[in-house]
Amino acid sequence: MIKLVIESRLENVALVGGAVRGIADMLSIDRIACYHLELCVVEAVNNAIKHAYHFEAEHSVEVELLRFRDRLTFRVCDRGESMKPAKVAPFCFDPLKVETLPEGGMGVFILSALMDEVSYETVNGRNILTMTKYLNKQTDPT
Repeated sequence: MIKLVIESRLENVALVGGAVRGIADMLSIDRIACYHLELCVVEAVNNAIKHAYHFEAEHSVEVELLRFRDRLTFRVCDRGESMKPAKVAPFCFDPLKVETLPEGGMGVFILSALMDEVSYETVNGRNILTMTKYLNKQTDPT
């Protein structure tokens, strides 16, 4: 397991993205999958800072990377306000009308679309977003 801990400041998120990209490169993960992993982890960390900590600094956000033979699992953890899944609005828009595309609120959709498994739980005041990507699956070129 590799564990990264940053202070809950948006300017620190790029450090996490760079670390994920570097780890994926070292594991010889293809460029598209590498980009998807980085995007998902960065999105999850951003969400912890924005929604769990409401942009307050001096809190910690932990990113744990667990490497298995067939998959990578990332856990993004915080101790802020927990997500209420019922309050997460479904991502709906008309693809024929670009103006219906929302400016925000696409995080859960992106994570679900790019990762193979996504789950969220709160255990003893610790919010844990778990994202898994199987390494033996073919990457969709679209």
